[in-house]
Parts: sequence; structure tokens; C-alpha cells
Amino acid sequence: MDAHEWDDRYRQAREGHDARLWSAVPAQLVQDTVAPWQPGRALDLATGDGRNAIWLAGRGWQVTGLDFSAEAIAQAGEHARAAGVHVDWLVADATTWQPEGRFDLVTVMYLHLPEVLFRTLLARMLGWLTPGGHLLVLGHDRANIGVGGPGPGNPDILYTPELLSSIVGPERVLRCETVSRDLATDPESPADTGGVALDTVLVARA
Repeated sequence: MDAHEWDDRYRQAREGHDARLWSAVPAQLVQDTVAPWQPGRALDLATGDGRNAIWLAGRGWQVTGLDFSAEAIAQAGEHARAAGVHVDWLVADATTWQPEGRFDLVTVMYLHLPEVLFRTLLARMLGWLTPGGHLLVLGHDRANIGVGGPGPGNPDILYTPELLSSIVGPERVLRCETVSRDLATDPESPADTGGVALDTVLVARA
């Protein structure tokens, strides 16, 4: 899907019953992972309507949220104002964007691209980290198709721990595994009311 198609998805969600395409808070795994870290400068790549960026800003991080959907960023700005937090929002393509300066934390959630493009982007993200900074990646695992969880049905754009570890290098990996997520208590979107999803999580250090 291109940016215009995502714009349409966000507009339709705004006009729907739930008024949001995604859940209002990050996945519980993201919250549990980041909570112990000292706040600094953070980048939330492919931020969507901003749930991760807003949560980080509310906990003292200086956050930049980036997405190629202008409609998503407009909604993210509204959600941030409602939450009383500040985030620097950018409309840009993550695959070509170049940051100014470095970040203590880079997060990317459920960004699924062809493998060659994703490998290039993930390797670039490592170069955006300050010494000792963290990279946190969460996305649908290839095994998610087998359990009927929500998300893309094309295995070529889904994650595996082996894929993510091979990109960043095992020497940088703090955690890389397939995890199970209860959709009743930890949904990705308001449409998720039950069942299980399988995600791949990567936590790496510069």
C-alpha cells in the first residue's frame, strides 16, 4: 500500500465506530521494555497515528514521530494535543529519510517491507543510534499466519528472529525471539477482540 492508500485507511477509521485505526497505547511488550530506560532523544519510525510516540513523550522522552501518511500524522497530532504532550511530527518516507543527529532510542512497530528494502532500512537505523542507544523492533512473525492472527498474509514481508538477528548482528542483540500476544488484553487495533498473535521482537544495542 502506498501513502495515499494509507491516508484512505486512516480517514475511514476516523469516520468509523472506533475513530482510530490502531490501539491508543503501545503493545505491552514495548511498555515493559522501555519503561526502565532513562529518557533521552527518541525516534518512532512509521509512527502511524502516534501511539508509541505519544506514550514515550508522556514519559519524558524527546520524540520525533515519522510516517509517510499525512493523514496519520494529522491524527497523531490531534491525539498528542489531547494527551497534553509534545512530539515533533514529520511526513516522510522511512526508506529514504535522513535524520539530523542521533537518537538514544529508535522504535519501529509493524513496518513490513520486502526483505531487501527492510534489511537496508534496519541497518541504517543502527547508524542513527547514539553509543549505547537502543533499537526496538516489533512486527508480525511469519508463524502468525498459521495461528490466524491479524496482519499481512504474505510471508515474504513478515519477520523471523533469524532474519532480524542476521541484519543487526548477533553481537548487538539483547533480545530476539517470537512472542505470543493475547489480542483480548493487548490488541493492535480496536478490531482485535480475542485470539492470539505471534510477533517477532528485537532489542538491540548500538
